[in-house]
This record gives sequence, structure tokens and C-alpha cells, in this order.
Amino acid sequence: MSSHSFTSDLAECTAGGRPLRVVVGWDSLSTEAVEFAAWLGRSLPVSVQVVSAVENSWKKPLSGKKYKKWFKDRAAEFEQQARKVLKAHVPRAQWAKHSAHLAPSAHLTDSLCESAQEFSADLILLGSSAKTQKGRFRPTSTADALMHASPVPLGLAPRDVHLSRKGITRVTYAVVDRGTGGEPGAAAEGEVFSGLPYAATLACVLGVPLRIIAFSPSAENSGVSEHAAEWNETTLGLLDRARDEAFGVAASIDPSCADSLDVHSIIAVGKGWKRAIDSVKWKKGDLMCLGSQPSELYRRVFVGSTEGEFIRFAPVPVLIYPRGAE
Repeated sequence: MSSHSFTSDLAECTAGGRPLRVVVGWDSLSTEAVEFAAWLGRSLPVSVQVVSAVENSWKKPLSGKKYKKWFKDRAAEFEQQARKVLKAHVPRAQWAKHSAHLAPSAHLTDSLCESAQEFSADLILLGSSAKTQKGRFRPTSTADALMHASPVPLGLAPRDVHLSRKGITRVTYAVVDRGTGGEPGAAAEGEVFSGLPYAATLACVLGVPLRIIAFSPSAENSGVSEHAAEWNETTLGLLDRARDEAFGVAASIDPSCADSLDVHSIIAVGKGWKRAIDSVKWKKGDLMCLGSQPSELYRRVFVGSTEGEFIRFAPVPVLIYPRGAE
């Protein structure tokens, strides 16, 4: 996938190019990831493939012939289940040619990465663990692994999230304060806005507003203190640079995109991530985009502990872009 350019493919997908190829991680206990794919399909041309890994139910190793029959039966059962869920949520025209794929590996993480490679996927989508409150996200073991190793942009859907029938109506790019000890300007140091070109391209392609929000979980960054004033001034400068980059991306796509792109930026502060995130208004058509931190693995999603905690309180679907892929 070394020649793959996710941002460029996104810019071209509505201009007569190929649809975005979406791999959905299968969880028989929930349908959030499939619904996420269907929601994207209301706004973009997509081709959806559902992927799962085989679960060994036998205690002793099977012979080659018996294993082939056993796996064939499991694959047929999975395909029947997956097609039933796809039929309920995704238009038939948006199914991939091989819409359901059961991998022989017992590890879903590896299976999803391999399937993404074979399918030339643009996105991997996953749902939340059932063990969390509605409208919030808690990673499964597979999601946790892919939040540190996905080779393509990774989409995460909160549990039982309600999505707009109109598809994506606004893109939000999140700038997450990674500062420690409430040091002002810590979020701006070395910031290169990973994932912002993808978010800006998505907003241009869809013709929807782009909202850039700087989030901080420190109550010290609000109010009228000297510390808060310094932090706010630094963060406003950070947001100005992000706005300039977004307009630059739009201009590189088409000068008319830069003229029509609606970009606004705000600061969201609260005591803890939940209050910071809940301090701004969210709509059913919102998609949040987030860049990943630098990683030794080139072109891989890498979500640090700060972003990992932040994502748990996201009330809308999140799309994480691999660092180094732009």
C-alpha cells in the first residue's frame, strides 16, 4: 500500500474516480461499524466489505480435510450473517464484489490489516465495546490494537450512536492539548496538524463546514487568570495556523473550494475531557477527525494515551488519520 494516497483518493472519489473502499470489522453483538459505513455511503461513493476472523470451537487439531470442511461451513455461516446485516443497512450497490470475508486467522487485528492490504482499502471501521454508555466509545481489544497499528485511516463509532439520514453535514478537526501540568502553549509546540489535510479535503468534497476545535481538559485554561490569558493567546495563534493550512488545502484542490469553504475555529475547555467535549454542540451529522502521533512505524495510526482517553468521550464517529501518510 506504499503508493496509496488516502487524501488524493478522497479528493478524486466524487470526480468520477473509484469509490472509497471500506473494510468493516465484524462484531455480531453490534452493528455500529456497519451503520458507520452506511452513513458514509450517504455522502460518498463507497464499496463495503465486512471482515471477521474464524473462532476455533474444537479442542483438538483437525486433519486437513476436516479443517477445510469446518472452515467452509463457518465461512458460509458468516457470509449469511454479514449479508443479512448489510442488507438491513447498506444499499446493495455499495457492497463490494466479495462483501463478506472470513479470514482463517484467529486474530481479527491481523485479519483486518491483511484484508485492507488485499482490498486496497481506504478505511477500516470498528464499533465500540458494548460495555460502555450509549453515545460514548470504549475500544475493544481489536480497536485498541488498531489504534496503534492501522495502516489506513481508522474509523471508530460510539456505542448506539444516532447518525443523520443526510450523511455527514459537518467535519470537526480536533486539536488535542497534550500539555502536562497546564503549561501554556504545550499543545502548539511541534504541532504539524496531522490529519488536517484529510479533514479539509473531506469538507471540500462534501461541501460542508469545517470546524477546528482546540480541546483542553484543564480548568486552569479558562477564566481570566494570567495563565489562562497566555494559554488562550497561544492557542488562538495555533488555530489561525490551522485555518490557513485548511484554506491552503482547499486551494490546492480547486481555487473555488477555497472561496466556498466555511471554516470556523473555537476553543473548548473543561475540567476533564468529558466536560471539554460536552462544552461544544454536536449534531447527528458531525464527523470528528483526529491526527495520530509520530510513530516508528511509517504510515501507521498511533494513538497516544492522551488521545486514547479523549476518544472515549467522543459523542460522534471519529476518523483517525495515520501520521506520515500525507
